[in-house]
Amino acid sequence: MKFPQYLCPILAMATAPTLPDRLYEWYHRGSADLALGYRDEVHTYADLLGASETRAAALHGLGVTPGTHVGLLKPNRPDWLACAFAVWRLGAVLVPLNTLYRRNELAHALRLADVELLIADGAFLRNHYRTDLEELCPRLIDSAKSTAGEDRLPSLRTALFSGDPTLPAVRNWDTQVVNATATAPTPPVEIDPSADAAIFFTSGSTAAPKGVVHTHASMLQAADNVGERLGLDRTDRTYGYLPLFFNGGLVGVALATLGRGGAVLLQDIFSAAEAIKLMQRHQCSVFFGWPHQAEAIAQSPSFDRDQLHLRKGPGANAPWASAILADDHSCVGTWGMSETGPMATCSSHRDPIKVRQASHGRPMPGLDLRIVDDAGIPLPAGSAGEILVRGNSLMRAYYGQTAEATFDAAGYFHTGDRGQLAADGSLSFLGRIRDVIKTAGVNVAAADVEQTLLQHPDVESAYVVPVAHATRGENIAAFVVTRSRAGELDAILDHCREQLAAYKVPRHIFRVSDADLPVLGSGKVDRTRLRAIAAERAAR
Repeated sequence: MKFPQYLCPILAMATAPTLPDRLYEWYHRGSADLALGYRDEVHTYADLLGASETRAAALHGLGVTPGTHVGLLKPNRPDWLACAFAVWRLGAVLVPLNTLYRRNELAHALRLADVELLIADGAFLRNHYRTDLEELCPRLIDSAKSTAGEDRLPSLRTALFSGDPTLPAVRNWDTQVVNATATAPTPPVEIDPSADAAIFFTSGSTAAPKGVVHTHASMLQAADNVGERLGLDRTDRTYGYLPLFFNGGLVGVALATLGRGGAVLLQDIFSAAEAIKLMQRHQCSVFFGWPHQAEAIAQSPSFDRDQLHLRKGPGANAPWASAILADDHSCVGTWGMSETGPMATCSSHRDPIKVRQASHGRPMPGLDLRIVDDAGIPLPAGSAGEILVRGNSLMRAYYGQTAEATFDAAGYFHTGDRGQLAADGSLSFLGRIRDVIKTAGVNVAAADVEQTLLQHPDVESAYVVPVAHATRGENIAAFVVTRSRAGELDAILDHCREQLAAYKVPRHIFRVSDADLPVLGSGKVDRTRLRAIAAERAAR
């Protein structure tokens, strides 16, 4: 079979240099092979390529060109990946957006990343994105309704929504895609592998999330690293609940699996029973999930560990591993973050189980780790300090910052995480240096939650700390000093639910007086002591 010239990348190359090239490589490798499973749907590699071509034609007609920042606000469904590859086909930059964002969080992300065109569902779960966007940016409906000085989203020129047939075509993404099916595929543009491909958001250690910029080259390198270390192949079916808007979900799950010829099983709303059904239907072999999901699956009446036979993925040293993984599993220990690709260290599926359980693995190919003390002086093996990383799967920079502002003079990224390296180069992650709470696999900046609490009229001061949890890792606890003793804590939590994504809402809230707050000699609140108090109160 002869293909058009634009469908024929240089297959002799060992590694396709860009994401669109990689999709063509997958197509030629096995066009009829299963690529995506979602509910009762199955999508082949040919389906994924065709869907991306149609969506690229639609985006091209809407004025998307190389370098355009395209926001994607959709749940984990096949259309998400088709849209992503459509963006990359045109040389544009993908901006994956968190589907749990509330209105102000969404506005911050769109503004920070200079999103010019947005593709979104009209609503998902408790969020109504179309309503939020129309309030944030009235000129999306009527250009005369807001002036540039009042506009909260100055870069955004177009927002298109799915799921509402009453919308006019110019705002209806479904209509744009249908209309594009009658047009010829838009030839992919020539892309430099070092060009920006995506901007991911991470909470980091401050209240304002940062945009993590990854290139085509860094994302492909990271995906290849994960696929090789986990031992993925064409027979694998990967349960991929991790949201695609996270680097871990898109690169660590989807691109890594597809790159090895396997298939990704998508679930947009977690249900243990439905997850088990999906995994059984496709004979799932790879599990990528968060601890509380593994726990829910293990406790489900329909779960049969021997019948499901999950064998691959991260989690070798996780408490939940023995509950859902097959006895002969080859799961690995890992560590990383959005900035590092995501996985910076990982043991190999070929390592003995004791090795895979003993640490968080060795540096990925092309990465170099260093442990330093508080003064930045490198420490010898076995010493604990801050983890520094440099190499080819790291981000290019934080969006809006130079590389010089993102990395130190030697090219290392200072992670804010604490660990130690063994003599064989394997890493043991020991915790976070920065004031970040990791709950259910997601980083939450304590300052972010504190600022929201302080916006409530009855909150005089607020302090947020983590509380250890068996399956979620950590829960968020808040200490609040209220202006009135009769102030309702439930009302304060309701305020948080209105302003914050669900995972950022405190699971515990305690009213205290100023006199109750432990303080250091400097006069600052002693957060270490607050953590102990929170753990004690949460256990009651």
